[in-house]
Amino acid sequence: MNKELITAYLDNELRDESLKKEIKHLIDTDPEYKFEYQIQNLIKSIAKEKYKRQQAPEHLKRRILNQIASEINVQSPKESSAKQVSFWAGLISKPAFSFATAIIIVVSIILILFNRTTQQPPVIAEDQLTPDNMFYQAENNFEAIIQGKLTPQIIADNPETIQKYFESSGVRYSTLVPIFKEWKLLGAVVSEDKGEKFAHHVYAGEKGEIVYVFQVDESYLKTHEIISLNENLLEYLEQGNCFIKTEDNKVVLFKKIDHNICAVVSNAPLLDVQNNFCDI
Repeated sequence: MNKELITAYLDNELRDESLKKEIKHLIDTDPEYKFEYQIQNLIKSIAKEKYKRQQAPEHLKRRILNQIASEINVQSPKESSAKQVSFWAGLISKPAFSFATAIIIVVSIILILFNRTTQQPPVIAEDQLTPDNMFYQAENNFEAIIQGKLTPQIIADNPETIQKYFESSGVRYSTLVPIFKEWKLLGAVVSEDKGEKFAHHVYAGEKGEIVYVFQVDESYLKTHEIISLNENLLEYLEQGNCFIKTEDNKVVLFKKIDHNICAVVSNAPLLDVQNNFCDI
Protein backbone atom coordinates (compact mmCIF):
# COMPACT_ATOMS: atom_id res chain seq x y z
CA MET A 1 0.00 0.00 0.00
CA ASN A 2 1.22 3.48 -0.88
CA LYS A 3 2.21 5.32 2.30
CA GLU A 4 0.99 8.58 0.73
CA LEU A 5 -2.50 7.35 1.55
CA ILE A 6 -1.61 7.96 5.21
CA THR A 7 -1.47 11.68 4.44
CA ALA A 8 -4.93 11.53 2.92
CA TYR A 9 -6.10 9.51 5.94
CA LEU A 10 -4.75 12.15 8.34
CA ASP A 11 -6.36 14.95 6.32
CA ASN A 12 -9.68 13.07 6.31
CA GLU A 13 -9.74 13.11 2.51
CA LEU A 14 -10.61 9.43 2.03
CA ARG A 15 -14.24 8.62 1.19
CA ASP A 16 -13.93 4.84 0.90
CA GLU A 17 -14.74 3.43 4.35
CA SER A 18 -13.15 0.04 3.60
CA LEU A 19 -9.92 1.79 2.60
CA LYS A 20 -9.98 3.83 5.81
CA LYS A 21 -10.34 0.64 7.87
CA GLU A 22 -7.52 -1.04 5.95
CA ILE A 23 -5.15 1.90 6.58
CA LYS A 24 -6.13 2.07 10.25
CA HIS A 25 -5.45 -1.66 10.57
CA LEU A 26 -1.98 -1.21 9.03
CA ILE A 27 -1.20 1.69 11.37
CA ASP A 28 -2.28 -0.38 14.38
CA THR A 29 -0.40 -3.54 13.43
CA ASP A 30 2.56 -2.61 11.22
CA PRO A 31 5.41 -0.71 13.00
CA GLU A 32 6.57 0.87 9.75
CA TYR A 33 3.15 2.30 8.94
CA LYS A 34 2.63 3.26 12.59
CA PHE A 35 5.82 5.31 12.60
CA GLU A 36 4.96 6.96 9.27
CA TYR A 37 1.59 7.94 10.76
CA GLN A 38 3.28 9.31 13.91
CA ILE A 39 5.77 11.37 11.93
CA GLN A 40 3.17 12.86 9.60
CA ASN A 41 0.86 13.59 12.52
CA LEU A 42 3.71 15.32 14.34
CA ILE A 43 4.60 17.39 11.30
CA LYS A 44 1.02 18.68 11.14
CA SER A 45 1.23 19.65 14.80
CA ILE A 46 4.65 21.25 14.37
CA ALA A 47 3.25 23.72 11.82
CA LYS A 48 0.80 25.01 14.43
CA GLU A 49 3.36 25.47 17.16
CA LYS A 50 4.53 28.95 18.20
CA TYR A 51 7.29 29.49 20.71
CA LYS A 52 7.93 32.41 22.97
CA ARG A 53 11.22 33.66 24.27
CA GLN A 54 12.11 32.11 27.61
CA GLN A 55 13.72 33.67 30.66
CA ALA A 56 16.95 32.39 32.15
CA PRO A 57 16.30 29.13 34.06
CA GLU A 58 15.58 29.42 37.75
CA HIS A 59 18.30 26.92 38.67
CA LEU A 60 20.96 29.26 37.22
CA LYS A 61 19.56 32.25 39.15
CA ARG A 62 19.51 30.25 42.38
CA ARG A 63 23.07 28.98 41.86
CA ILE A 64 24.47 32.51 41.35
CA LEU A 65 22.56 33.94 44.32
CA ASN A 66 23.70 31.09 46.55
CA GLN A 67 27.31 31.65 45.52
CA ILE A 68 27.02 35.38 46.27
CA ALA A 69 25.60 34.59 49.69
CA SER A 70 28.41 32.16 50.48
CA GLU A 71 31.12 34.61 49.34
CA ILE A 72 29.96 37.44 51.62
CA ASN A 73 28.76 35.14 54.41
CA VAL A 74 25.23 36.54 54.37
CA GLN A 75 22.66 34.46 56.25
CA SER A 76 20.04 32.61 54.19
CA PRO A 77 16.54 34.11 53.77
CA LYS A 78 15.22 31.60 56.30
CA GLU A 79 17.28 33.21 59.06
CA SER A 80 16.36 36.41 60.81
CA SER A 81 16.74 39.77 59.08
CA ALA A 82 18.40 41.08 62.24
CA LYS A 83 21.49 38.96 61.58
CA GLN A 84 21.72 40.32 58.03
CA VAL A 85 21.52 43.89 59.31
CA SER A 86 24.24 43.18 61.87
CA PHE A 87 26.53 41.84 59.13
CA TRP A 88 26.26 45.05 57.10
CA ALA A 89 26.51 47.25 60.20
CA GLY A 90 29.65 45.43 61.31
CA LEU A 91 31.23 45.74 57.87
CA ILE A 92 30.58 49.48 57.53
CA SER A 93 31.61 50.29 61.10
CA LYS A 94 35.10 48.81 60.64
CA PRO A 95 37.97 51.33 60.27
CA ALA A 96 38.65 52.44 56.70
CA PHE A 97 35.28 51.08 55.55
CA SER A 98 32.40 53.15 54.24
CA PHE A 99 29.06 52.32 52.72
CA ALA A 100 30.51 53.04 49.26
CA THR A 101 33.39 50.65 49.97
CA ALA A 102 30.95 47.91 50.95
CA ILE A 103 29.00 48.39 47.74
CA ILE A 104 32.19 48.15 45.68
CA ILE A 105 33.06 44.86 47.40
CA VAL A 106 29.64 43.36 46.67
CA VAL A 107 29.71 44.48 43.02
CA SER A 108 33.22 43.02 42.65
CA ILE A 109 32.06 39.67 44.03
CA ILE A 110 29.12 39.61 41.62
CA LEU A 111 31.39 40.37 38.65
CA ILE A 112 33.84 37.65 39.68
CA LEU A 113 31.05 35.10 40.02
CA PHE A 114 29.52 35.96 36.66
CA ASN A 115 32.89 35.77 34.92
CA ARG A 116 33.56 32.42 36.57
CA THR A 117 30.21 30.79 35.80
CA THR A 118 28.99 32.33 32.55
CA GLN A 119 31.77 31.97 30.00
CA GLN A 120 30.73 33.37 26.63
CA PRO A 121 29.65 30.61 24.21
CA PRO A 122 31.53 30.39 20.91
CA VAL A 123 30.13 31.77 17.67
CA ILE A 124 29.59 29.09 15.03
CA ALA A 125 30.24 30.53 11.56
CA GLU A 126 28.36 29.06 8.60
CA ASP A 127 31.55 28.58 6.58
CA GLN A 128 32.87 26.28 9.32
CA LEU A 129 29.98 23.86 8.92
CA THR A 130 31.48 21.39 6.47
CA PRO A 131 29.74 18.05 5.72
CA ASP A 132 31.94 16.19 8.23
CA ASN A 133 31.04 18.66 11.01
CA MET A 134 28.86 17.20 13.79
CA PHE A 135 26.92 20.47 14.11
CA TYR A 136 26.14 20.42 10.38
CA GLN A 137 25.16 16.75 10.43
CA ALA A 138 22.90 17.13 13.48
CA GLU A 139 20.92 19.98 11.91
CA ASN A 140 20.58 18.17 8.58
CA ASN A 141 19.49 14.93 10.24
CA PHE A 142 16.83 16.77 12.24
CA GLU A 143 15.43 18.37 9.09
CA ALA A 144 15.39 14.94 7.41
CA ILE A 145 13.38 13.54 10.33
CA ILE A 146 10.87 16.40 10.16
CA GLN A 147 10.46 15.89 6.41
CA GLY A 148 10.00 12.14 6.82
CA LYS A 149 13.19 11.36 4.89
CA LEU A 150 14.93 9.77 7.90
CA THR A 151 13.00 7.21 9.93
CA PRO A 152 14.12 4.97 12.81
CA GLN A 153 15.61 1.60 12.00
CA ILE A 154 14.16 0.36 15.28
CA ILE A 155 10.99 1.56 17.01
CA ALA A 156 11.21 1.21 20.78
CA ASP A 157 10.30 3.17 23.89
CA ASN A 158 12.69 1.32 26.20
CA PRO A 159 16.18 2.80 26.74
CA GLU A 160 17.80 -0.60 27.28
CA THR A 161 16.39 -1.91 24.01
CA ILE A 162 17.85 1.05 22.14
CA GLN A 163 21.23 0.78 23.88
CA LYS A 164 21.41 -2.93 23.04
CA TYR A 165 20.52 -2.11 19.44
CA PHE A 166 23.39 0.38 19.26
CA GLU A 167 25.80 -2.21 20.65
CA SER A 168 24.62 -5.05 18.39
CA SER A 169 24.75 -2.74 15.35
CA GLY A 170 28.44 -2.00 15.83
CA VAL A 171 28.53 1.24 17.83
CA ARG A 172 31.84 0.91 19.69
CA TYR A 173 31.20 3.37 22.51
CA SER A 174 28.74 3.32 25.39
CA THR A 175 25.60 5.42 24.94
CA LEU A 176 23.18 7.35 27.12
CA VAL A 177 19.43 7.16 26.47
CA PRO A 178 17.66 9.15 29.23
CA ILE A 179 13.93 9.18 29.95
CA PHE A 180 11.98 12.45 30.11
CA LYS A 181 8.45 13.11 31.35
CA GLU A 182 7.72 15.57 28.52
CA TRP A 183 8.77 13.29 25.65
CA LYS A 184 8.44 9.62 24.73
CA LEU A 185 11.13 7.57 23.05
CA LEU A 186 10.29 6.74 19.43
CA GLY A 187 13.30 4.81 18.19
CA ALA A 188 16.86 4.89 16.97
CA VAL A 189 19.14 4.91 13.95
CA VAL A 190 22.74 3.76 13.52
CA SER A 191 24.66 5.56 10.79
CA GLU A 192 27.95 4.54 9.21
CA ASP A 193 30.81 6.73 8.05
CA LYS A 194 34.10 5.29 6.80
CA GLY A 195 33.40 2.00 8.54
CA GLU A 196 32.52 3.55 11.93
CA LYS A 197 29.02 3.36 13.42
CA PHE A 198 27.34 6.28 15.20
CA ALA A 199 24.30 6.42 17.50
CA HIS A 200 21.16 8.53 17.02
CA HIS A 201 17.82 8.37 18.81
CA VAL A 202 14.55 10.30 18.73
CA TYR A 203 11.84 11.41 21.17
CA ALA A 204 8.38 12.79 20.43
CA GLY A 205 6.06 14.96 22.53
CA GLU A 206 2.30 15.19 22.72
CA LYS A 207 2.26 18.64 21.10
CA GLY A 208 4.29 17.70 18.04
CA GLU A 209 7.75 18.16 19.52
CA ILE A 210 10.58 16.14 18.01
CA VAL A 211 13.80 15.79 20.02
CA TYR A 212 16.72 14.31 18.07
CA VAL A 213 19.90 13.21 19.87
CA PHE A 214 23.22 12.42 18.16
CA GLN A 215 26.03 11.25 20.43
CA VAL A 216 29.66 10.61 19.57
CA ASP A 217 32.60 9.56 21.73
CA GLU A 218 34.89 12.57 22.12
CA SER A 219 37.87 10.63 20.75
CA TYR A 220 36.36 10.70 17.23
CA LEU A 221 36.06 14.49 17.35
CA LYS A 222 39.62 15.00 18.54
CA THR A 223 41.16 13.03 15.67
CA HIS A 224 39.01 14.73 12.99
CA GLU A 225 39.53 11.72 10.73
CA ILE A 226 35.84 10.85 10.34
CA ILE A 227 33.76 13.50 12.08
CA SER A 228 34.76 16.92 13.39
CA LEU A 229 33.56 19.72 15.64
CA ASN A 230 34.68 23.33 15.93
CA GLU A 231 37.69 23.50 18.24
CA ASN A 232 36.32 26.44 20.24
CA LEU A 233 33.00 24.63 20.74
CA LEU A 234 34.74 21.42 21.80
CA GLU A 235 36.86 23.36 24.32
CA TYR A 236 33.73 25.12 25.62
CA LEU A 237 32.05 21.75 26.22
CA GLU A 238 35.17 20.25 27.80
CA GLN A 239 34.95 22.94 30.48
CA GLY A 240 31.49 21.69 31.48
CA ASN A 241 29.44 24.30 29.63
CA CYS A 242 26.18 23.71 27.80
CA PHE A 243 26.02 25.29 24.33
CA ILE A 244 22.62 26.51 23.12
CA LYS A 245 21.63 28.17 19.87
CA THR A 246 18.13 29.00 18.64
CA GLU A 247 17.27 29.42 14.98
CA ASP A 248 14.27 28.92 12.69
CA ASN A 249 11.97 27.79 15.52
CA LYS A 250 14.37 25.11 16.67
CA VAL A 251 16.92 24.67 19.43
CA VAL A 252 20.42 23.31 18.87
CA LEU A 253 22.13 22.17 22.06
CA PHE A 254 25.54 20.60 22.66
CA LYS A 255 26.60 19.05 25.95
CA LYS A 256 29.41 16.73 27.02
CA ILE A 257 27.97 13.84 29.04
CA ASP A 258 30.63 11.52 30.45
CA HIS A 259 32.92 10.84 27.48
CA ASN A 260 30.30 11.54 24.80
CA ILE A 261 29.58 14.77 22.99
CA CYS A 262 25.80 14.97 22.56
CA ALA A 263 24.08 17.10 19.93
CA VAL A 264 20.39 17.78 20.51
CA VAL A 265 18.15 19.42 17.91
CA SER A 266 14.50 20.03 18.69
CA ASN A 267 11.43 22.11 17.98
CA ALA A 268 10.38 21.78 21.64
CA PRO A 269 10.36 24.92 23.84
CA LEU A 270 13.84 26.19 24.65
CA LEU A 271 13.38 25.93 28.40
CA ASP A 272 12.31 22.27 28.22
CA VAL A 273 15.34 21.32 26.11
CA GLN A 274 17.73 23.35 28.26
CA ASN A 275 16.49 22.08 31.61
CA ASN A 276 16.39 18.45 30.55
CA PHE A 277 19.82 18.23 28.89
CA CYS A 278 22.00 20.87 30.51
CA ASP A 279 21.47 19.38 33.98
CA ILE A 280 22.37 15.80 33.01
